[in-house]
Amino acid sequence: MAPSETVVGWQTYEIIRCLLEDEDDVKNRVMVDGDLEIDSPADDFDPVLIAGKLRSIADNLVDDPAFSVVLKDMKKAVTKEVTEAAFSQGVEALCQTHFPRTPDVAPEIQLIRASVSFGLYIKKFSPDLRSTVPGAMTAFLNRRVRTWVTQQGGWDNVNI
Repeated sequence: MAPSETVVGWQTYEIIRCLLEDEDDVKNRVMVDGDLEIDSPADDFDPVLIAGKLRSIADNLVDDPAFSVVLKDMKKAVTKEVTEAAFSQGVEALCQTHFPRTPDVAPEIQLIRASVSFGLYIKKFSPDLRSTVPGAMTAFLNRRVRTWVTQQGGWDNVNI
């Protein structure tokens, strides 16, 4: 059974949390027998696995100078709404320059890849904005791709 949009919204939050937490925090969530401890409504949902796939995509892009340009605009944002708007604008700019639309890749996948790449770039190169990234990323992804992710049957069924 496909998860509801509410569950996908929660899954998105969990993925972003796992994506942005430090490696030590991820290791601390592994139980003694090697299974991951997951408190989710869906038994097969694994935010750590999905975050790992997304992280590998973003790692290939962090040295690109275009990221520093959009990060500069993000640093100017003050309020939550302005931060979310700056994050959205940064993702849109990166989609146009680094994730061009192609017929073989869904536009939602391009948005996911760009937002994850930008969020990890901010985490790495602008620690002062680190606390704003999870909320901005989660809001962006829930606003732009939650319905699509739900239609795919949840994050577990999204081919990243």
